[in-house]
Amino acid sequence: MRSSLPEKTKTSGTTLMARTVALVLAVNLFVIVLGTVTLRQSRDQYLRSAEIQGRNLTQTLVYSISGVLDAADISLLSVVDEAARQHRQGGISANTLNAFIIAQHTRLPALDSIRMADEKGNILYGTGVDPGSRKSIEERDYFVKLRDTPRAALVISKPVLGLISGKWVVILARRVSGANGAFAGVVYCSIPLEKIRNMLSTIDVGVRGRITLRDESLNLILRHPQQLPVSTELGRKPVSPEMQKRIARGMSSDTYYADRSTDGTPRLVSYSKVGRYPLYISIALLPDEILMRWHRELLQILALVVLFLTVTSALSRVIYLRLLRQEQAEEEQRRAREELEVRVAERTEAQRLTNEQLKLELAVRERAEEELRRGRNMLAQIINTIPQFVFWKDRDSIYQGCNIVFAKAAGLDDPELIAGKSDYDLPWLREESNAYRSDDRAVMEGNRPKCHIIEQQLQASGRHLWVDTTKVPLCDETGTVTGILGVYDNITERKMIEEARDRALAMLESLLASSPTAILVYEGESGACVKANQAASDLAGGTVQQLLSQNFREVPSWEAGMRAAAELVLSDGQTRSIEIATTSSFGKLLQVECFLSRFDVEGKHHLMFIAVDMTERKRLEQEKRLIESQMLHVQKLESLGVLAGGIAHDFNNILMVILGNADLALMRMAPDSPACENLAQIEQAASRAADLARQMLAYSGRGKFVIEKLDMTRLVQEMGQMLEVSISKKVMLRYDFAPGLPPVSGDATQLRQVVLNLVLNASEAVGDANGMIVISTKRLFCDRAYLSESWIDDRLPEGDYVVIEVSDNGCGMAREVIPRIFDPFFTTKFTGRGLGMAAVLGIVRAHHGAIKVYSEKGRGSTFRLLLPCVEGYADHHEAADPGPLWRGSGTVLLADDEESIRGLGRDMLETMGFDVLLACDGQEALEVYRRHKEEIVCVLLDLTMPHLDGEQTFRALRELQPDVKVVISSGYNEQEVTMKFVGAGPSGFIQKPYRVNEMSRTLRGVLGE
Repeated sequence: MRSSLPEKTKTSGTTLMARTVALVLAVNLFVIVLGTVTLRQSRDQYLRSAEIQGRNLTQTLVYSISGVLDAADISLLSVVDEAARQHRQGGISANTLNAFIIAQHTRLPALDSIRMADEKGNILYGTGVDPGSRKSIEERDYFVKLRDTPRAALVISKPVLGLISGKWVVILARRVSGANGAFAGVVYCSIPLEKIRNMLSTIDVGVRGRITLRDESLNLILRHPQQLPVSTELGRKPVSPEMQKRIARGMSSDTYYADRSTDGTPRLVSYSKVGRYPLYISIALLPDEILMRWHRELLQILALVVLFLTVTSALSRVIYLRLLRQEQAEEEQRRAREELEVRVAERTEAQRLTNEQLKLELAVRERAEEELRRGRNMLAQIINTIPQFVFWKDRDSIYQGCNIVFAKAAGLDDPELIAGKSDYDLPWLREESNAYRSDDRAVMEGNRPKCHIIEQQLQASGRHLWVDTTKVPLCDETGTVTGILGVYDNITERKMIEEARDRALAMLESLLASSPTAILVYEGESGACVKANQAASDLAGGTVQQLLSQNFREVPSWEAGMRAAAELVLSDGQTRSIEIATTSSFGKLLQVECFLSRFDVEGKHHLMFIAVDMTERKRLEQEKRLIESQMLHVQKLESLGVLAGGIAHDFNNILMVILGNADLALMRMAPDSPACENLAQIEQAASRAADLARQMLAYSGRGKFVIEKLDMTRLVQEMGQMLEVSISKKVMLRYDFAPGLPPVSGDATQLRQVVLNLVLNASEAVGDANGMIVISTKRLFCDRAYLSESWIDDRLPEGDYVVIEVSDNGCGMAREVIPRIFDPFFTTKFTGRGLGMAAVLGIVRAHHGAIKVYSEKGRGSTFRLLLPCVEGYADHHEAADPGPLWRGSGTVLLADDEESIRGLGRDMLETMGFDVLLACDGQEALEVYRRHKEEIVCVLLDLTMPHLDGEQTFRALRELQPDVKVVISSGYNEQEVTMKFVGAGPSGFIQKPYRVNEMSRTLRGVLGE
């Protein structure tokens, strides 16, 4: 007993030491693992930061270089336009072109020079060109390409040695075309490679990093830092296969790790295409330099771990020694107490132990059996109450047991009935049973569990369930596999929910992709774009990937009020809309209506941006406003036209009395009578008043009297003498007629009035100064866009039109005056009547034509008349001799509401030998006709009368006698009157005011004598 105490103390000390060592090792292992994980994460973070840095540096160089190239291209386009303009004006002015090129070069210090060569390649103009030197670029590749390719745009050459500067440069060149479109030379600018190298040198790529600029064939243009002379490096193609493959697949930019670069060193490479130009910029960073800081951190952490291990080992040793001494002291006290107790109870205890030994063994056996029985019952209850399906099999995959849930699925009433059955004895499909047994073999042979097997199972009820199965091997005390335990859960509902979720997500993606409305989603906190559909990329003019790389807080186009609205929506959650006109970050002009709303995903605010393109809607609204403005003007002109037409009608009745009586008086008076001169002046004044009435009718749109096919060139030529005497003596009249013009359909008198009014207005615009009026004619095809810009758009059809243009170099008109020149009674002249241009508009509209006006204050005016062409040839008329007055016989019924006209008409008719019956209105005319129907040979009806007008009276007369001869008299033109009579019209028409000879010719034609 005593000899065993030192051994027990020694065993206790060994156990304590083992525990202490185990604790220290566990702590040290944890520290090592933690340090390793931290170092690994830190290394990954450095590499990710390096990738981002590489991409950012590449994009910085892309923006810098493409900005220089864009500015250079704009300057080249400006010089090309200036050279083309000078070619069109007769030839190149060296001083003017050199001054223009110097001005362009001054704005771009990055350029070495801007020069122009002629079609032979001789450098003649630009900065640094010595007039006496003869340098030629005829053999340069860019000159040959632009000369041989008329449609070539901007050409970027390979690096060349400058002919004048002697520097290595990159040439940007554009083609210059002459006035006839032929090749006229090349405008080019040179960018020194040294200046590009200076741009690259601003980027820190480490000691062994490098930056390269390559052309579209990946030939080397420039390398920084420079390793070889420029002439040696140019054209070399030291590019990694990874980069070649990516560019070949159409990837304009990417970042990747190259295991072996051209010099055999692994590098992180980031490349990108330079904007729209056939150039590539790449940055290669050395991983060792990227991870240099990480290496320092690695050494620091290793030093800390070593220090920690040393300190913990020393502390554990001190603690172990202290605990060991304390345990030894306690053990000595315990041994002394036990020795005393053992001596006292040694004998009595031996007997008691003998008696109780048997009872103890019996009680232990009973407790073990009871615990085993309770454990089995508890296990059976647990297995049968859990909702999962539980089963176990032996080594041959024969079922040994299951829970009640599994038994019901297998179509069994009692779980004990499963014993001895295989999967083929249960209602599963055969292919399902084969799969189950295959999984069983895999678990038992590998002695490894197989978890979460997703499969289908046919139930005894006929239902197919989706189940999630886990199988683990069952082993005996020796570790030998004796069977398997399986547990599976019914996941059919979860599977249906997942499938429904997948379908909903797919539908949402499809709806977003096919939506015609632009939709963007941004994270509220970061502002990054997380979702964009194709409609958004089409609207902005970029790609979906470009939109996803943007941040709405950094996009310049959001500065037009959208960014402030977006921040308000994110803060208060209220949906807002805003209309903006801006330019997208891709340079596309936008006019959109934007809707901004907020929604939450996983507790984070997101911003939804919906944009509707309003360009077409705005265009239609503008077009609608223009049409409404034109319709308002048309309605005003038509209202005043009705008033002018009414006044002209009444005026014609008065002139009828004056002209008719003067005509009769001249006929009845001796030719040598002194009063003949007075009557002639009365007749002349009345004729001028009739012309005024015709102008008023023309303004009202009722001025087309005699419609015929007219040659407008001949019509203007015939007016030459009259126009010469009508304008100021200081104004020269010049003609410019196009030969072989087609005819137009119209009234020669009205069109002469139009030309006369325009020429008189032009003469008055020139005033007392010396000036020129040009009258020209030509043929022009007019489409709807051109016709819609005329003064009043009457929706004229497209086609060929004859153009009569009257232009002057007079005072011109201010922009705000032009819209009012066709208003009645508006004039810019102190003595003007203000009806001339209104009458011109009325006549042109009556001829289904259009008017276009061009004028600037102090630079003259041009009026362009457009008259539709007609088929055939112009009509030619010989002047008819009136001859002696024709005389007839019989009775004529004259109906007019004006008593003076009735009296005048009686005199005219009696002069021609007719008997006359009078009626003051249509009703009385019908009554007179009924009484004297047999003797009346003709009826002369006024169109406008009370009770029954001329049209109603005419129809009533035709009902009384279908073949009655009726002549209609009116102040309106014949065409408008004829339109009122459908079918069989009147026998003749005579327009007021008329003379005796006109009435005689009309009645002679009607009565056929």
